[in-house]
Amino acid sequence: MTTTAPSDIRNVALIGHKGAGKTSLAEAMLFVAKATPKLGKVDDKSSVLDDSAEEKDHACSLEASVAYLQWNGKKVNVVDTPGEGSFLAETRLALGAVDAAVLVVSGKDGVQPITERVFGWARAQGLPILVVVTKVDAENARPDDVVAEIKTRLKAPLAVMEHHVGEGLDYQGIITLRTKKAWIGKAEAPNAIAAGTVPADLAGILERGRGKLVDDVAGTNDELTEKYLTEGDLTQEELDQGLRDAVREGKVVPVYFASGTRPSGIAALLDGIVELIPPPTAHPTWKGTVPGGKVGSTPASAERPSSTDAPTAVFVFKTSIDPHAGRTSFARVLSGTLKPDSSMLNASTGNAERVGKIFNIVGKDAKPVDEAKAGDIVALAKLKSTLSGQTLSDEKHPFQFTAPELPPALFSRGVKFEGKGAEDKVSTALYKLTEEDPGLTVSIEETTRELVVSGLGSLHLEITVERIRRRVGIDCRLGAPHIAYKETITKRVTGVEGKHKKQTGGHGQFGVCYIDMEPMPRGGGFVFEDAVVGGAIPRQFIPSVEKGIVKSMAKGFLAGFPLVDLKVRLFDGKYHDVDSSDAAFQMAGSKAFKAAAAQAGAVLLEPIVKMQVVAPSVATGDVIGDINSRRGRILGTDTVEDQTIVNAYVPLSEVLEYESKLKSMTQGKGTFSMSVDHLAICPPMVQDKVIKDSGFKVTEEED
Repeated sequence: MTTTAPSDIRNVALIGHKGAGKTSLAEAMLFVAKATPKLGKVDDKSSVLDDSAEEKDHACSLEASVAYLQWNGKKVNVVDTPGEGSFLAETRLALGAVDAAVLVVSGKDGVQPITERVFGWARAQGLPILVVVTKVDAENARPDDVVAEIKTRLKAPLAVMEHHVGEGLDYQGIITLRTKKAWIGKAEAPNAIAAGTVPADLAGILERGRGKLVDDVAGTNDELTEKYLTEGDLTQEELDQGLRDAVREGKVVPVYFASGTRPSGIAALLDGIVELIPPPTAHPTWKGTVPGGKVGSTPASAERPSSTDAPTAVFVFKTSIDPHAGRTSFARVLSGTLKPDSSMLNASTGNAERVGKIFNIVGKDAKPVDEAKAGDIVALAKLKSTLSGQTLSDEKHPFQFTAPELPPALFSRGVKFEGKGAEDKVSTALYKLTEEDPGLTVSIEETTRELVVSGLGSLHLEITVERIRRRVGIDCRLGAPHIAYKETITKRVTGVEGKHKKQTGGHGQFGVCYIDMEPMPRGGGFVFEDAVVGGAIPRQFIPSVEKGIVKSMAKGFLAGFPLVDLKVRLFDGKYHDVDSSDAAFQMAGSKAFKAAAAQAGAVLLEPIVKMQVVAPSVATGDVIGDINSRRGRILGTDTVEDQTIVNAYVPLSEVLEYESKLKSMTQGKGTFSMSVDHLAICPPMVQDKVIKDSGFKVTEEED
């Protein structure tokens, strides 16, 4: 298959809340552009993109899917992303690999919590954004109200690109205001994409709508403003170029209307993508670092232009492991040209990686390509060790792209299973899943040796064990929740001694240190101050004291959770010419720390999440009352139409099973999103229960 020139590529990610119609829209785009032979549908499980067993069972996207299509001589790479809060790590990485985002908003449900979150990510990244209001043909659709809601809630500089003819069950099609084309009456299909003429009775609506669009675009540029004020209009060329510039600079967010299931509005949307979204050649230089410096040193910052002339660098943003086909990695070529059977450096790990065949993929259909140039998104077969979020680069010109920061894991649960040999099979399968799912982590509880899986939501963990059951045939289930508590201190203590002295045959062990310890502001981390003077402790043993303190901090003091936000000042000590050693001063530091912690008012810190709940206004009282009962603090409420948005801070431990409770309070109409915001001191009763349940005891250090 021939290679596409970078100027003829468009890379977009479809983002939005679950159920907004992203996958249906993507399936319609592929069908209308002849990339798939028939229209895939989520409801009847014929979707090309949502093809895993779990996605078919849950009827929603649980991972990012990548496909491509050809439209008007351009290659459009489409990344369909999850809108379920538990799987947003995939969405976050996908946004790092594209040149624009298409925000999909349901014409029935409007702006929802995840809508705001992913729009904020795209905005912060400086990506051009298009908005598509979907389901305009669904019963109770309210597209115009939704556009007003988007403008108010997202504070986006919208420019409406189309007039929808009818809505809901009376929907007939769309008229484009920019190009004055009409698709009215019949569904779009590969052989039915030609635009018709605008009906005479809609000519006035078209002109008024186009006038508003010209006004919106003219206001983004001083030259266009002057021309518009002088002549009262812009030429088609001026309007198109003004729109391209305004979209690229984020001054305008175009709005389209579509139905993915009909399909309708698809051809106009594809026209907008290829004509208004910038090609990869216009992408700002990629920010990153040069790996391979001294251990412990800060890597030097670096930039890499999106050019075929630059050394090759490739960002892997999605990994899929099929039991039969093996590992497939989806990657954006940031710079240079990637060729099959080439040797690359994994700049994230320092390991060599062999790139095998390169493919363009739609569903199960894979077409090999001769090479992939800067700006393209392709599939790489059977990389041995490269994971999602990592960078492959030219061995002689290493470059590590600074990938988008992933949302931290919110929920942790133990994994229970029975049977001989089950532990090895389950743990192997879990660790393999973490290679596919960037939002998933697996660890082993140090005291109980229990396998613990951590993710972004309860659904995330439930689907993880579903996948394990399906893949290895072992009936595993989730155990009790694990909350990522931390510990800290509240008082300053001074002059605390840590003494380690042991005499055995031959050399003994001797080390003494004196420390002060005080709390730091929340989020202040750990600070170690060396205030030793006069050689009371030899210089080579001062890092040993710090190492011993850090080890003890990690093990906890109250309930086995790491201590954070404190400062230790080492100011004095004693040593022995023969018996002092690194190990002796590590032990001394550890003992000093534990003695200080016992006096410093140690407390537990619990994670507090920021929640946004959207519920019917009639249920507002119930929602607020329930949040208060969970030790929550209401930050404020907003009302949009017949819905109320409640923002609150709530302890994570109180909302582990919130989804089912919200559904029962709102007859299934409420939605919510949450993310860890900060840590706060546990109330005494909660702290006592956590400590008791932990069974933790501070152990004496082994001599």
